[in-house]
Amino acid sequence: MNANKVNPLTIQSKQWMLDALLQLMKEKKYNEITIKELTARASLDRKTFYRHFKTKDELLALPAREIFDKYVNKLNNLHELTSHEALKIYFHLCLQYIDFFELIQTHNLQMVILAKLSEYLQMVNEMFLDNQAYNKKSTWELTYEAGGLWNITILWIRNGAKETPDEMARIVGLISSPI
Repeated sequence: MNANKVNPLTIQSKQWMLDALLQLMKEKKYNEITIKELTARASLDRKTFYRHFKTKDELLALPAREIFDKYVNKLNNLHELTSHEALKIYFHLCLQYIDFFELIQTHNLQMVILAKLSEYLQMVNEMFLDNQAYNKKSTWELTYEAGGLWNITILWIRNGAKETPDEMARIVGLISSPI
């Protein structure tokens, strides 16, 4: 049996728990949601939750991981990787997941996304190392840039995401250094 093979039931259980959490977040405050309530809504046992997660925050990080995995995958498939294209793809994904981001904002859980964005910007920076116009940035620089990018993203979403992803890429490109 392949040890790397993921059990479909595990995937389904995690999705049910995530769906339950997101539903509950539409009904009440995040900090008032209990694991017992979450697992009851998902029709699962509490031990199933704890088999996969230590906290609700870990569960809530699943969509962020999915979003940023898609982001890195899209960047890997580009013929020519530029900072503008990287930002445009980022804002396209933000539009695709805008309901999730709005829910995150409603509950003041932006740090969950910011933590993942900081982690993934390190990977994105590594993708640019072959381009002489870019240098390998320190963790300090990337953390700083992740905070700025995420704050701009929050403002954009809060204002109704009226600008296109291309416009947002141009705006961010004018005020920041290349990834």
